[in-house]
Amino acid sequence: MVGALARLNLSRQFLHAKTKIDAADALSIFPSKNIFHNNLAQTIEILHAIDETIDILNNLTVQQEKPVTVPVKAGIGVGVIEAPRGTLYHRYEVDGTGKVVNARIIVPTGQNQIAIEQSLLHFVENHLDMEKEQLSLEFEKIIRAFDPCMSCASHFLKVKML
Repeated sequence: MVGALARLNLSRQFLHAKTKIDAADALSIFPSKNIFHNNLAQTIEILHAIDETIDILNNLTVQQEKPVTVPVKAGIGVGVIEAPRGTLYHRYEVDGTGKVVNARIIVPTGQNQIAIEQSLLHFVENHLDMEKEQLSLEFEKIIRAFDPCMSCASHFLKVKML
């Protein structure tokens, strides 16, 4: 699993000191395997980002700098960044004119797909008696807990009861 829940489970000790104080009650539930705590983890990360930003702005010194000139040439570049939903991997290939000729992006949703499917399977196995409409709603909640950006996309869900 990737994303805020995994990051908080593994690295909450690196949060801003003020965040640790302000979110102490919420932090007491971590580490957690409950995917619904992912939204809480995202909120704590937002608070951490605000606290870090305040420190940066309070200590910022702005200086005039000349822009860096980069020669245009063919090449391949890769990058990895932690996004709110998880780790984002990207790779770009450019030609001699600087035109992107190939790109590959691996988003957190794809990395979480197996965990999402396993969570849905586990839920349905334990709630076989649930009405179809309620089951569909609970499925959407699970999907959104992993990836809030799927809020609209999860409305595609059609539950078929055999």
